[in-house]
Amino acid sequence: AGESAPLLALTVALRTLNCFLVQTSFVPDEYWQSLEVAHRMVFKYPSRNNYGYLTWEWANGLRGYSYPLIFAGIYKALQLLAKDDVQLLIWVPRLAQAVLAAFADVKLYSLVQHLENVETAKCVYFCQLCSWFTWYSCTRTLTNTMETLLTIFALSYYPIKGSKMGSSCKYLALIALAIVIRPTAVILWIPLVFSHFLQEQRKADLILHNCIPVGLITVGTSLIIDRVFFGEWVLVQLNFLKFNVLQNLGTFYGSHPWHWYFTQGLPVILGTHLPFFIHGCVLAPKRYRIFLMAVIWTVLVY
Repeated sequence: AGESAPLLALTVALRTLNCFLVQTSFVPDEYWQSLEVAHRMVFKYPSRNNYGYLTWEWANGLRGYSYPLIFAGIYKALQLLAKDDVQLLIWVPRLAQAVLAAFADVKLYSLVQHLENVETAKCVYFCQLCSWFTWYSCTRTLTNTMETLLTIFALSYYPIKGSKMGSSCKYLALIALAIVIRPTAVILWIPLVFSHFLQEQRKADLILHNCIPVGLITVGTSLIIDRVFFGEWVLVQLNFLKFNVLQNLGTFYGSHPWHWYFTQGLPVILGTHLPFFIHGCVLAPKRYRIFLMAVIWTVLVY
């Protein structure tokens, strides 16, 4: 912990700089699925029921209020302190996201240091900070961003062979939170959880003492939060599954050819890291192959 404090301070400083340098708009969701919703949750006046606009997804119960609630808490604090001017309403949530991203960067460094050594951890940390796409998107108030951060935190507690940091309860709780915020998070974790289940000696304990309690608490909390703000019982994750998978209505808003993720998606996001990624895939040690499988599986599903 003593060693990571200066690293954390440096990373927070870098991500804060990152936050202020990224002044572009990427996708509408960074506002319409977080800040605009949070603003409406806090500043909706009785005489102005439509104060703040909600997109069609909210009318159809496809989005949950758990993620905007984080920013609603920030907005409420600013309101109580009488500091709710426009610039602070814009920048404080993004700075909060930047600080979380910095914690995730340091967590990734600690994980690799624990699994390998300091030199490898430094290389991973350097690559993480040099990723153009992470730089471009990690301070944005997107559910995708929070899903990514929670995935990094969850991986640090994932019971990989040779790791003493593994904690079934912690990593499952973080996965459950990621799925509540963005249901697609379940895709990545299917092979990882399945692999853990196969290796686990006490399978019944894992299900009864970890999976079921974590699932019930997380889904239950999500249901209650959505009940408060929707005004009725809504199971957002089920609606999301119906709309995007069973009815496949998401294609109405555009679709790519089947090979898009391989030919354009991954190469563009990896950028200059692409040759090193391919090289790493070839050299992946046996105990890390499950992570490579998770990457391939996720891209194939998409």
